[in-house]
Amino acid sequence: MSLRSAPFVVLAAAAGLLVFAVFFGGGTDTDRLMPIALAAVFFAGAAVVASLGGLIPAPRISSAGLLFLALLAAFVVWSGVSIAWSVAPDLSWDLFNREVAYLAFAVGGLYAGALVPRSLRMVGDGLAVALGAAVVWALAGKAIPALFPGGAGDERLRSPVGHWNGLALLADVAFVLALWIASDPERRRLERAGGVVLCYAAVVAVALTYSRSGVAIAVLVGAAWVVLGGAAFETLVAIGLGLATAAPVLVLAFLSDGLTSPNQPHSTRVNDGAIFGTVLLGTALLLGAVAFVLAGRAPVEPATRRLVARAVGLGVVAALVVVLVVLVARAGGPGEWVEARAHDFSSSSGTPSERSSRFGSLSSNHRWEWWKEAWRSFESAPGEGRGAGSFPVANRLERRSANTVTQPHNLLLQALSDTGAVGFLLLAGAIAAAAFGVVRRILGEPPPDRAAALALGLAAAAYVVQSLFDVDWDFVALSGLELFVVGVLLANGRRDLRRPEWALGATVLACMAAVSLLFPWLSARKTSDAYGAVERDPAAAVADANAARTLNPLSVDPLDALASARLAQGRLADAENAYVRAVRLQPKNPETWYALAAFELDGRHAPRLACAVAARGLRLDPFDRGTRKLRNRACG
Repeated sequence: MSLRSAPFVVLAAAAGLLVFAVFFGGGTDTDRLMPIALAAVFFAGAAVVASLGGLIPAPRISSAGLLFLALLAAFVVWSGVSIAWSVAPDLSWDLFNREVAYLAFAVGGLYAGALVPRSLRMVGDGLAVALGAAVVWALAGKAIPALFPGGAGDERLRSPVGHWNGLALLADVAFVLALWIASDPERRRLERAGGVVLCYAAVVAVALTYSRSGVAIAVLVGAAWVVLGGAAFETLVAIGLGLATAAPVLVLAFLSDGLTSPNQPHSTRVNDGAIFGTVLLGTALLLGAVAFVLAGRAPVEPATRRLVARAVGLGVVAALVVVLVVLVARAGGPGEWVEARAHDFSSSSGTPSERSSRFGSLSSNHRWEWWKEAWRSFESAPGEGRGAGSFPVANRLERRSANTVTQPHNLLLQALSDTGAVGFLLLAGAIAAAAFGVVRRILGEPPPDRAAALALGLAAAAYVVQSLFDVDWDFVALSGLELFVVGVLLANGRRDLRRPEWALGATVLACMAAVSLLFPWLSARKTSDAYGAVERDPAAAVADANAARTLNPLSVDPLDALASARLAQGRLADAENAYVRAVRLQPKNPETWYALAAFELDGRHAPRLACAVAARGLRLDPFDRGTRKLRNRACG
């Protein structure tokens, strides 16, 4: 690779990786993560090896950036070390692999920020295009149900991310990038008009996800851009045009059963979708034409611009004050209002609906309960935690109701529960270092690039805010993209880093990361093959299960598959041995005790032993209804 072609190669690789993550990283399963993670590791590893070999420059990183990278890497390593004591070591390995991919995204962002000319504007423009395409794709699913055969009946937008709050976050990022483009006086009229249209599309998408956090974050980043972006008048015009155009479209959507009501006939979805798509496209074209004309008009006098901005700001503040006063008066006073809102948030009985009426609810939707579970889990192992990614098991050990969840919906509390005080301090330190470095980068940029840095910085801030209320860490489409953006912001030029003797070590680390990603994935495939062969060829199922066990000795799934295969062969002692090995591997996982108890009762017909095993499982998780029913059957 020549020095002249390096920026193009890095930019093309980064663009492909981010588009791959956004459009094909939907959901949290390993099958979707693995190819994206491998691509990220290959990209970052190749860049590091090339710079160590003197083929391309290396990023120059500020002290805050170095601290961020060091703390993030230490957090990832600590997550991997926690496999040794984890209550669910297979889940810890899975999360470690995911975090390795996130670290690779951050490293890739550093190289893109250092090598690509005018990287802030290039990355900002590229993200606006990519996220605009994602928003259009999500909205197209409402207009054309055939695009999403499996999820066309969902009342809430979620594709391509696979999660409504996640899509809302990407739409929020698109929203702030749209405001940056629409308010940039150096851009051409067509670009500014496109920014206004993107603002409109992002508003419609956020509303149709029914994401309360998405709406709140859109308001916050919009207000921040108005105050800090340096073009308050143009920003307010863009927001006003976008909201005014989106309002009738959203009214139509909320009144159409085929768009926002579950379990509707296909014909209703098709008819309502066609109307919605026509109105959506027509209003977008009209808005674009209006924005194009307005962008070509003579600039408004500075005094008028300041007057309008102040008037709008005062009007919004006054409206909020009036609404707050009315709400407080209706509640009977400030104390009563605060107490009622706190009760709404912490109560698990006030779960909001999945329709637009949820916007009026302040319920945490069980989050308060999950946060308390994470805290209790931390108290049980304050130093080291219960193991990275172990909250699905910790939830069952600490819950006070039958609700189950895979994450506590708060990244920092998840770190406390999973990795204890050590992991929490490493992750919190990385976030603080990144925030400090990003703010310094924004303040240090000259005016033409400061706006781009601010837009990207607000995008990163939006992620941090939502991660305190949701499961963004589980989605590569969110966390990978945001860490890439942080890397771009923390790159501070380029420098020569010719260390050929280190290149081999970097290559070995990249290969080890790739192997770590592949083994659990291959094991899961072999486990699936084993289950598929249980009925037709039990011997082959045994071989597949043993191969899966070799690839991933930390998982209980291959042992469950092996037990099923041995049971099909009539080898009850071997089947029992597999279930016992699973219990020994994860003795604090209630599911392993349930599987053993079910085998003892229905496979070995040993109710007394099944009763004792089920009772042990219930001591771990008293709210497991399946284990309770099994114990009642076994104990008579």
